Amino acid sequence: MLLRSGLRVGVATHEEAGRATVPGRRSRAGPDRLADFPEDILQEILVHLPAKSVLRCRAVCRQWRRLASDPVFLLDHHRRQPELALISSYRTSTGDYPSLEALHLRGAEFRPLFGFPELSRFPLTVDGSCDGLFIVGHYICNPATRQSATVSPNLKLPIDKLIGLFRHQPSGEYRVLYWRNLPYALSNLPWHVMPCPHEYRVLTVGTNKSWRVDCPLMEVIAERPAIFGAPVLLNGNLHIHWRRPSGVRYHKILMFDTTAETFRRMIPPAVNPHHVMHLLDMGGKLAASISKDDTTVMSIFILKNGDVWAFQYQIKVPVMDLEKRFQEQQGNWWAKVVSEEGDVLVSCYGQLLHCDKGGNLVANFKVDDEMPVVVPHRLKESLIQHTFFLEKS
Repeated sequence: MLLRSGLRVGVATHEEAGRATVPGRRSRAGPDRLADFPEDILQEILVHLPAKSVLRCRAVCRQWRRLASDPVFLLDHHRRQPELALISSYRTSTGDYPSLEALHLRGAEFRPLFGFPELSRFPLTVDGSCDGLFIVGHYICNPATRQSATVSPNLKLPIDKLIGLFRHQPSGEYRVLYWRNLPYALSNLPWHVMPCPHEYRVLTVGTNKSWRVDCPLMEVIAERPAIFGAPVLLNGNLHIHWRRPSGVRYHKILMFDTTAETFRRMIPPAVNPHHVMHLLDMGGKLAASISKDDTTVMSIFILKNGDVWAFQYQIKVPVMDLEKRFQEQQGNWWAKVVSEEGDVLVSCYGQLLHCDKGGNLVANFKVDDEMPVVVPHRLKESLIQHTFFLEKS
């Protein structure tokens, strides 16, 4: 690994590591140069490395292990990690179950995720994400550390109807927001007695502790929650896109205060109910990507001054380029904004195309899948330790 200072620091090769473990073979000629390396410079180097590289650096020596395991360092490391797009795909050549990979756009590289044996019976769909943690089925996972545990010891809890995963700031606990159907007899009571046929609950991860929160949409009496995409967590609030995909269509936004654990309604952008809307985080601000069909033009709006949505720019997918270079007809691909800079991933047959917000083709990734899916969740790798993983071990 070449550093800006001109020094070269690296992890020992497999052969060198093997020699170092043999008693009496360690060199005694002079002091250990690694021990003399300034710790502040070393930490500044380590904090910019991917999680996998940090884990390997811990094996170099005790000093590196101590620095790379310090809780303050781990928090700083997580904050500086890039957001990675998530791609789900079936391996058509092998017929395997769907795989989940993280795509580093700036590095133009895929990073394979998930190797948890206990998850083999679940489809690899991410139901919730927060701080580098995923909810998959009944499990909470950290793909960077390869740790997993059940969301709750009680596997009969209906957490498959998950809305979002969040960190409760006052307690430091990770909690999930989910919903469940009320018993049939209760759901048919008069509206002034039971105005909503669904119950919304919060559960502390790793426990059986759950409690009810007030129903957010009293007027949606006969409908099940129709949540679209991944909730966006900003400033301690989960922003949830709620839509009705059939009948009298609409788009709604609910904001869940993760501290007070209360809901309130937000005004969405002025959008055609038949158009597609995705919520996303753009530089710490709530944004919405709106398009007619997720294939050609996406308009970006950002929330400003409370509930005022301001138009920012349009992203035009290079339709002519796609049709000429990849022999794809319009309607055979789907585009999604995946970064705060306006990067777009276009999913088409056997291809994943990266375009910038100007509609310029940046990179082309070949995928062993007829139609790779861009997952709405993102990943910021984290090596922070959590008690619900430690209690399992």
